[in-house]
Amino acid sequence: MGDLGTFPAVGDLLWAIAIIPIAAYLHGLLGMGFVTILMPILVLVLDFRLIMVLTVPPALILSAQLTFFGGNLKASIGRFWYLPVFMAIGAFSGAWVFQHADQRLLLLVIAGAMSLFLSIDFLKKTHVHLPSLWIHPAAMLFGFLAGNTETAVNMGAPFLLIFFLLAGLSPLVVVQSINLCFFTGKIIHSITLSVGGPTFAAVLPSEWIPGLLIAPLCIWLCRMGAQRRARTDVETYRRWLKTFLKVMVVLVLGKVLLT
Repeated sequence: MGDLGTFPAVGDLLWAIAIIPIAAYLHGLLGMGFVTILMPILVLVLDFRLIMVLTVPPALILSAQLTFFGGNLKASIGRFWYLPVFMAIGAFSGAWVFQHADQRLLLLVIAGAMSLFLSIDFLKKTHVHLPSLWIHPAAMLFGFLAGNTETAVNMGAPFLLIFFLLAGLSPLVVVQSINLCFFTGKIIHSITLSVGGPTFAAVLPSEWIPGLLIAPLCIWLCRMGAQRRARTDVETYRRWLKTFLKVMVVLVLGKVLLT
């Protein structure tokens, strides 16, 4: 099911390179959404393995930048220092799913992850918060689930966002904590992709080159988006993102039916 060649076809590579920087800019503008925007677009055209090879390096570097250069990391992580550990545990099981699951199942997981992302606004309106006794067990569960989707379909954000929303934590804690989880998950993701498995061949060192080359551009565009955020009606872009995701859920489910 995976492409066993060392380099992707030129057309596939150009398509991905055209979309990835746009997603990086929107990530900076909205404060989230890099792989959430990328995955539903790319899975309509490209092979899962190729998508991972091209997107994991810039996602890893972006998460490192937002984690370690975004302020007081120690205060941001606080009592949820163990969350990346459960993210890592989930990432290993998610890598097994990626290697053994049928492509249609992976597409369904992507559609489900996008639907979870779309449910966040509804949860905000309900003002539901977890009882204090449930917060730590919920952190372990949601971290584990996020790790699974992070390596299975490259989308760990929905479960993490829902947990932090239910825990009632501040935006700064959310940004740095989530990106530390992403950073941890992407390290596991890179290792498991390099090892390979029965369905997708191991990623060779040379295959990481296109993703690594585009990473500096992604960082620059992410910073530009973040700088523009203060001068932009971000809520308009958020509404556009939700509309986009609704359309993509329909298209991804359509691909499931046609696959």
